[in-house]
Amino acid sequence: MSLETLSRAAIIARRCGTDAATALLNEGLLSEEAFYRALARRLGAPFLVGPLAICEGVPYARCLMSGAAPLAGCEGGETLVAAPRGAAVARLIAAADRLAEPPAITTPTVLKQALFARYGAAIAEDASETLGRLRPEWSCRPGPLAVDLALAGGVLALVVLLARLPTAAGFVLLLLVQGLMLALLTFRLAAAAIGAAEIVRADASEPRPVLLTDDALPTYTILVALYREAPVVPRLLGALRRLDYPAAKLDIKFLLEADDDETAAAFRATPELGLKVPL
Repeated sequence: MSLETLSRAAIIARRCGTDAATALLNEGLLSEEAFYRALARRLGAPFLVGPLAICEGVPYARCLMSGAAPLAGCEGGETLVAAPRGAAVARLIAAADRLAEPPAITTPTVLKQALFARYGAAIAEDASETLGRLRPEWSCRPGPLAVDLALAGGVLALVVLLARLPTAAGFVLLLLVQGLMLALLTFRLAAAAIGAAEIVRADASEPRPVLLTDDALPTYTILVALYREAPVVPRLLGALRRLDYPAAKLDIKFLLEADDDETAAAFRATPELGLKVPL
């Protein structure tokens, strides 16, 4: 790695208010494997390329967040493999001299693949069911809700009532119901029109907002779910690469099904775009 590349990463990190390791990887200045090989050399630790076997019964959520996990089948004690990210890289380097034995180093991609290979079913269940358990009101649940059943019952009761009433009374009731619906529709349209007028007046009277500097911008995670869409991968990656946002402040993740080998192969076949692609 050249001094020019390191200097460029340091400038980007300073401008964006992040660390140089994140700038190097997210900007595509250095490949993930080259970076973590260099880190292993700096620590005097082995670099593992995978596939890795993770121990049974480890808290996989904590491993994914911390970037470290114990390896299975190690004689003479437990061996830790680490793939630190962001500021954790600098902390590990600073603590290396105080460690009796540094952890083995791998890439975040290899560590994630090892954890998914061991705990894939549990991770998938957590991803799909945790929101429903913790925040049921935010989650889409199968089947009709109580409100849906109440509305359907009300409509059915109204239909039965109209069918049993005399013609004149039924006609009057129908007019009342239609009048109520028309009033509700008029109210909603008027509210939308008033809201739009308020926005226009606010835009005309208020000063233009001041744009944030790169260091004040938040980090965004972008989740891109794909299934059997290999033909669109090159255009999609190109569009994401052209986002007018600091790459050091973007965390882009592509969510693929385990059996979608075609789309995964399309991602791996487009490294020239320089976009970090965690799968």
